[in-house]
Amino acid sequence: MPGREAREVQALHDAARVLWLATDLREALDATLAVLQLELGMENGTLSLFDPVTGEVFIEAAPEMRDRERILGRLRPGEGIIGRIFATGMPIAVPDIGEEPLFLNRTGTWRDLAQEPRAFLGVPVRHGRTTLGVLTIDRRHRAGPISFERDLRFLEILAGMIGARVRLQELENPRRRAVLEEEAGAPEARLPGMIGVGRRMREVLERVERVARSRATVLVRGESGTGKELVARALHEASPRTGRPFVALNCAALPEALLESELFGHEKGAFTGAAAGAKGRFELADGGTLFLDEIGELSLSAQAKLLRAIQERQFERVGGRRAVTVDVRIVAATNRDLDAAVQAGEFRLDLFHRISVVTVVLPPLRERREDLPALAEHLVRELAEENGREVRLGADALDALLGHDWPGNVRQLRNVLEAAIVSTEAVVLRAAHLGIGTPSTQETGPSEAGACARLAVAGVAGAEALLAGVGAGDVAPAGEEREVRLALARAGFVKAKAARLLGMTVRQLDWRVRKYGIAVERF
Repeated sequence: MPGREAREVQALHDAARVLWLATDLREALDATLAVLQLELGMENGTLSLFDPVTGEVFIEAAPEMRDRERILGRLRPGEGIIGRIFATGMPIAVPDIGEEPLFLNRTGTWRDLAQEPRAFLGVPVRHGRTTLGVLTIDRRHRAGPISFERDLRFLEILAGMIGARVRLQELENPRRRAVLEEEAGAPEARLPGMIGVGRRMREVLERVERVARSRATVLVRGESGTGKELVARALHEASPRTGRPFVALNCAALPEALLESELFGHEKGAFTGAAAGAKGRFELADGGTLFLDEIGELSLSAQAKLLRAIQERQFERVGGRRAVTVDVRIVAATNRDLDAAVQAGEFRLDLFHRISVVTVVLPPLRERREDLPALAEHLVRELAEENGREVRLGADALDALLGHDWPGNVRQLRNVLEAAIVSTEAVVLRAAHLGIGTPSTQETGPSEAGACARLAVAGVAGAEALLAGVGAGDVAPAGEEREVRLALARAGFVKAKAARLLGMTVRQLDWRVRKYGIAVERF
């Protein structure tokens, strides 16, 4: 049998292979911990990571634990042994874990410690000066003498390799990797399909991107048509769970009698017509994200069953007795005022707190008109491609869009543009094609936000006339200057994108920006 040093070298070699070759982070970490057990007899290995949104350290990988045990392993920094290692950044070796008051054993994994004494070792997982998590193992006393100094030194080397792999996880996500290939400051590059030029939507996009990296449950609030499912998909795609299932359920679309079966599945014969067992949405989303749309429409009895499943990460199929454990991230959405629903006794307060660990509020389109030019251009390109057409938006059409109130928000905008594209052969969409009227035919004039959006398109030269209520087409600069201003507006004032729209280099665009005195920095 090879000596200890040879086995350590082999363990590091095997760990390095799985860490860099496995595409899934959880699989890579599980395989690494399995190597420690097989090569060196280090048992019950766990890898815990810090979630910056919930402020907790959670067990990401533990191949010898059952899922329902692993899910319970959540600690605050400084709490328990793992929390202490994370907070101090210092390794800890405990000769007898059963005698250690800091050891909390929340997962219930370590049993009969009085009859089977074990030593416990843990080291911080770092990348540079940042502590990302904690690596722990234990050793049975009867397995032989334990060299704490040597084991800790080995684990610190391995933790450094793990830290580098965890940091690179974001780069393994193709959507995240695209960020490096795009210019800085373009949120749509990080969250494809989500357009935000103005301050309010940029704040939303930044929040979505931060929250995506965590395991926190998210509640998306906003009027109908504001893009709540798009946010849920963006949270999934920008998270470590990308590549795993994204499962959506509209809670308002199903009668209550079928809702429990849809959520939790059923066994064969559970009810009339159940000729075979079936998985519910929770099981189908295991390892991924479950999006519960219109959650505010659930009955109180359905809310109680959902609360139990979210709290315990366990449930039973309809007609079944076996507990099913899943690892699912919940993203819920509603257009209802849940605070008022709670006050009225129509929505459970405990469920409200469970689903709103983080809340993302989507503003209605009428309150972010500065986004409308870029959003409309994006939708026109998308719809034109779907219909095999070459279509662009005319200036009067954009003016009509900016003057509309959009009670149906982005969904209504998309429907209007799609109807216009499929009902005309015109290459340039005009206001007359949209069927919504122009600002001059609206009963009320454009809002201040709408005027600011027009200003972004028409440029500083038209400021006084625009704010006085004159249409953008009356004062817009002619020829090349107008094209440059429109391209900048459509690109969210990101010069590299505007240059691509114009078919020129960034240097050529910069020359024109200076020539026409376009104050790009003000946007």
